[in-house]
Amino acid sequence: MNAYERALAALHGEIPDRVPTFELMIDPKVIRGIVGTDSYMDLCDALDIDIVMTNTPSKMYREVCVDAGKQLYRNEWGMLRQYNGEVVSAPIHGPIETLEDALKYEAPDPTLDYRFDNLRALVKRFKHKRLIGFHLHDGFNYSYYLTSMEDMMCNLIEEPELIERLVELSIEHNLKLAERALDIGADFVLSGDDYGSKTSLLVSKRHFEEFFFPGLMRICDYVTGRGALMLKHCCGNINMILDDLVGFGITGLHPLDERAGIDQVAVKQKYPGLTVMGGIDCDKPLTEYTPDEMKAYVRDILATHAPGGRFICATSNSVHSAAKPENFAAMQQAVHEYGRYRPDGTLDWM
Repeated sequence: MNAYERALAALHGEIPDRVPTFELMIDPKVIRGIVGTDSYMDLCDALDIDIVMTNTPSKMYREVCVDAGKQLYRNEWGMLRQYNGEVVSAPIHGPIETLEDALKYEAPDPTLDYRFDNLRALVKRFKHKRLIGFHLHDGFNYSYYLTSMEDMMCNLIEEPELIERLVELSIEHNLKLAERALDIGADFVLSGDDYGSKTSLLVSKRHFEEFFFPGLMRICDYVTGRGALMLKHCCGNINMILDDLVGFGITGLHPLDERAGIDQVAVKQKYPGLTVMGGIDCDKPLTEYTPDEMKAYVRDILATHAPGGRFICATSNSVHSAAKPENFAAMQQAVHEYGRYRPDGTLDWM
């Protein structure tokens, strides 16, 4: 199998030749430490990463520096964001304060050609060689990016019409992004909105059902209706809504963080049509272990998570700037060494 076939097998519930690998994002410092340049695509070839992804959605929008000293930028949405040394900037505040603001607001044009430059490069190099994903949002994150987290939570109660408008803006924008991405050649779409904290959902399940799930369902229905795969990244403890996410037609769920109270092996057993993506703690193992310790740790995760298929090995969020390049390389080496399957779904070293 090549990487594309291997990833599809895992996502379709078949037994691949080995466990596929995936990362949502990899910091340029780590990439440079392994291949000597900032080339993500060269890294994917060098480490044989099976699933490749476009950049974080914020990178699709041009930015203007507001305060260089504080690393503050304003993007095409009018959102103020701040960089802190990581790839993804933190949202500070958006341009919308009131329902009147929201009704007058026009989102950036999602169809502008340069938004898809990263995807085109991936398609040109990897089509049918590695599984190619397009990273976008659904309706949750933009509901506070365009205002603030505090405002969004208050407005769920005080001004629900404002939340409805913000969700609609986001869903319409991201549906058009998904349409263009699939036309260009993406194999799957991944929604990157985070719904949970370490202990619970960020808002009530009732609010998800009322405000946010209908828009996510529209995106899922569109993507799967086009014959593509729908994947979801969602940090935090989302145990309460796993039934919903699986029911929407999501095929792969990342990262199902075990430090946030999610039992990945139990999730695999409960949802036989879902592929679990994750398993590797992105904190201490990547930052403090030796490469040999890292390989032993990955081997142990594979032993519990990989049997029976429906598992894609990835970190519990992303490969951040503090990760040791040699540890990330050791992680990939361990999957290649210990992640090979027998036809019956058992690992060939066990």
